[in-house]
Amino acid sequence: MLIVLSSLVAEGCPQLALQLTRYLQQKGLHVELMVLTRQPLDLLPEFEALGVAIHWLALGGGLGRYPCLAWHTYRLCRRLRPSAVLSFPLGWHAFIAIGARSAGVRRVCAHVGNLPPVWTGSAFRKFKLLVQLGRPFTHRLLCCSDYIRHATCRDFGVSLCETRTVYNACDLERLTTCCPVSAAGRPWPRHQPPQLSMVARLEQHKDQPTLIRAMALLRDQGQPLQLWLIGEGSSRPDLEALIAALDLVGSVQLLGSRRDIPQLLAATDLFVFSARPDEGFGIALAEAMAAGVPIVATDVGACHEVLEGGRLGRLVPPQDPEALAEGIREVLTDPETAARHAWLARQRALRDFSVESMAVAYGRELGLDGGRAPSLPR
Repeated sequence: MLIVLSSLVAEGCPQLALQLTRYLQQKGLHVELMVLTRQPLDLLPEFEALGVAIHWLALGGGLGRYPCLAWHTYRLCRRLRPSAVLSFPLGWHAFIAIGARSAGVRRVCAHVGNLPPVWTGSAFRKFKLLVQLGRPFTHRLLCCSDYIRHATCRDFGVSLCETRTVYNACDLERLTTCCPVSAAGRPWPRHQPPQLSMVARLEQHKDQPTLIRAMALLRDQGQPLQLWLIGEGSSRPDLEALIAALDLVGSVQLLGSRRDIPQLLAATDLFVFSARPDEGFGIALAEAMAAGVPIVATDVGACHEVLEGGRLGRLVPPQDPEALAEGIREVLTDPETAARHAWLARQRALRDFSVESMAVAYGRELGLDGGRAPSLPR
């Protein structure tokens, strides 16, 4: 199997690819990577530790990069003869699919992890054209949530039968080991002031600014809190400036990209996920659920679906600091409801967000349960 990634940055898609690779290797399948850019290389040590061969591309700029990608994919697939190709970059997928199918690859699928960016005007029209170009060469578009699946059909103009929902996965074993379920009667929150956290890339679609402003409101209302913002990204300078402007340097910490997420969640009293409507799934949200941490999240499509309309966590309107502050305060003052929601959320995570469930679903669509590939459990 050949997996195509834009880069090896330590975030959503490359992390999913790493989990999928590890699982498929355990089942006896040979996996190699094709990576489009050489920076960043956060996950390179993990893939090297698995002995995965990595094929790097240097596409350059301009329109010539599109046929170049198709040609390099064709040559690589002719040499490797993979049973299937899984492409994580959706925008480039058409040319990956053309090259792979021209080389005789039987199954080519693409991951869809974000809302179609209809608000970008001409950029979206180009994106839609690329998706349409790739349709004849693509077996299935694998969407990370039903919310993304229906938006993909509606906005990209593809049929429902061309798509499948495959939920993203998280390392349930590590999370449940580091975050055992609290014994009955254990005080909550455990820290004074309570410790909040949000794990997400520091990018605009995650909306950390609304959470920072909510922290300022809660402080002004006499509710002291501590917040960890875990992740890295292009919005870091803006977030640092906002934290300083609101005089929150002592209570809001930017921890950067971390590899000890389970340990940080184990030290968290409340997980807050502040996102914009283009959020696709949120692996960090699933991780917090698996860790048994009470959750407050913005009521955008993906969060609404994952938290089952508020049955598994508190939902508040998006981009509304006052509503987010009120939601945080309500959860902290109602420990019984918070514990019940956290318990139900943990059960859903254990049931629906395992690496095995994700890998079996991917394997079914990629045809890895027959032919030259070993059978995968169902």
